[in-house]
Amino acid sequence: MSDKTQHNDELERPYFQQLQMQFAEHIRNPAVAYAPEGEAPIEPRRLEAYESLFYNNIDGFFSNLFPVCKLILGDSRWHELMREYMTKHQARTPLFHELGEEFLAFLNDEYEALESDPEFLLELAHYEWVELAISVNPEEGFEPLDKDSQAAEPSLDSIYQLSPVAWPLAYQWPVHLLSIDYQPEQPEGGITTLLAYRNSNDTVNFIELTPLLYQWVLMIEDGADSGLSAGDAFMEMTEEMELDEAEVQSFAIQTLQQLINLNVIRPVK
Repeated sequence: MSDKTQHNDELERPYFQQLQMQFAEHIRNPAVAYAPEGEAPIEPRRLEAYESLFYNNIDGFFSNLFPVCKLILGDSRWHELMREYMTKHQARTPLFHELGEEFLAFLNDEYEALESDPEFLLELAHYEWVELAISVNPEEGFEPLDKDSQAAEPSLDSIYQLSPVAWPLAYQWPVHLLSIDYQPEQPEGGITTLLAYRNSNDTVNFIELTPLLYQWVLMIEDGADSGLSAGDAFMEMTEEMELDEAEVQSFAIQTLQQLINLNVIRPVK
């Protein structure tokens, strides 16, 4: 045996590992033969059971996580997408609830869109994923405040922090409105800005923000580190607008109160 042949033999995987890899490839894509050079060690009916089990688990999880995406794509295209995901994407997480992030990574990097696929698919999938992501986030939100607590009173002089389970979101598409009956071909009316948050009952809610309020929430979030008060952040944001100062302050106070009542913000201690 030549040195080259011996080297190649040493690089070959053990037979059982070759079978494992062939089995995994076949499960991802049944068009790939299992043990093509010999008789498959798993009989066809059992192999079909494994195929169905793996596929149905993936399809069932993603169907529940991305119901609007599936509805808009339709069953046939959805199943094509599931198979494309299984064939192309190598998931890195062993945790089932993190597969949503893997699907987003697939849509962003590996997915090959058809002409009939909506351009908003990635943003819609991200919007649908957010609910699960916040619900399983290990961070603790703010507890409801006592009505007599000083922290329950809004103050423009205070520096606030944003709840770790409150996420400001911005999309090009109106993701919260998309449905089988509403699928715009182009984004309409500027960016869509939302706030997703988990309340004290562990329920995830979404509220729509104006772009101005969205920017303020981001500045409030940054203010916890920079020391910028809520009032200074708001005035800095609106200084180029010709607005009545008293009306601006009244609006800012009302908005702070709403965010406090939702347990979304708290004064920095």
